[in-house]
Amino acid sequence: MVQIDNILLLAGGDSTRFWPLKEKNLMKYLGKTLIVHQIDQLAKKSDRLIIVAGIHNKEAIEKIVEQQPEISGCAIEIILQNEKLEGQGGAVLSAKGKVNGDVLICNTNDIFDYSFIDKLAETKEKKDFIFLAKKVNEYFPGGYVEFDENNKIKGIIEKPDPEKVPSDITKLVVDYFADFEELTSALEKVTTDKDDWYEQALCKIIEKTNNSDYLLYDSYWYTIKYPWHILDMNNYFLSQIKQTYIDKSSLISKNAVLEGMVHIGKNVKIGDFAKIVGPCFIGEGTVIGDFTMIRASHIGSHSLIGGYSEVTRSYLGERVMLHRNYVGDSVLADDVLMGAGAVTANYRFDEKMINSMSKDRSRPVPTNRQKLGAIIGKKTKIGVNNSIYPGIKIGSFCLVAPQGLVDSDVEDNVYLIKGVKKRNELNR
Repeated sequence: MVQIDNILLLAGGDSTRFWPLKEKNLMKYLGKTLIVHQIDQLAKKSDRLIIVAGIHNKEAIEKIVEQQPEISGCAIEIILQNEKLEGQGGAVLSAKGKVNGDVLICNTNDIFDYSFIDKLAETKEKKDFIFLAKKVNEYFPGGYVEFDENNKIKGIIEKPDPEKVPSDITKLVVDYFADFEELTSALEKVTTDKDDWYEQALCKIIEKTNNSDYLLYDSYWYTIKYPWHILDMNNYFLSQIKQTYIDKSSLISKNAVLEGMVHIGKNVKIGDFAKIVGPCFIGEGTVIGDFTMIRASHIGSHSLIGGYSEVTRSYLGERVMLHRNYVGDSVLADDVLMGAGAVTANYRFDEKMINSMSKDRSRPVPTNRQKLGAIIGKKTKIGVNNSIYPGIKIGSFCLVAPQGLVDSDVEDNVYLIKGVKKRNELNR
């Protein structure tokens, strides 16, 4: 296997579009954070892995890496992104002086078939710049490849208007450079007030060297831009459960039913006539009550799925408490509580795709999902008998009073009672 001297893993993004959730790289799947899943794979491809973190998550990433077993043959270094250097270009430029020779640049929040790195590395001696690209059938807010009349790469257009995409080939952030200094030099020459600093630098390299190429990628690819992308990422990781695992310390009623591939962690308790249909992950210390139904979902550790609840195609974080609820196609962050009878609607009567409002409420954002429930931030409590419309986002540290109808997004730290929003002083 051809090795790459350096891998630069970008993990410092501020996740603004990810609201009401926080830190996409630290979300847990199958008991491990996303960044640890990435490290496990990428460390096999290089002798040196450099992680570029932000001031908001560097300490957390350092703790996570320290707790992982040492990976033989790969040195891991965590550096801080310069606060004055924003975006992907700033993250890369922050590594100047730390990287010598060739480098592969990846995003922490992208999951793909890592065997393609080997294919890319096999051609690295022939090109100055090579990247993975994928043909798409629907608009994705990323970089698109622009071709000239001879079908040669002309440039990369970042987040074009959906009506003005230059091709159906989108660029993945899996970029190989034969010389890292060539990239940092191009970055230093770019001046722009748009969110395309990195892409403009790539265009300079493409124009200057005339020795760039792309590898068309045709396997799976999961990325996180918006909070509902957690559901796609969750589906991927659940599909990696290839056989049922039930920890010996778990207590499962003889009347409970387990179907398909399920992972049952330490000290899990499953009550009478509960039904779990895989693929499912049940984290350690979680209690599944009587007459519950869980399908194709991730349940974090130390949670409670109270009797008669149903959870389907959803992601639940740690210490989530449900009490006779329906949660479908939803994402609940850590420490969310739902009172009895509260439900998430996940399907429009007119069967149209569900939109979600941008954080500033200026425009609807297409989710490209026909089924989408609620996305709820950490430490929020939903009172009894609440109904939540499809695609609604509720912030962190919120309280929703009983007997309510939540038909629009709710900001962080809000007390919502009878449709009136007040500042929540009770969680402080």
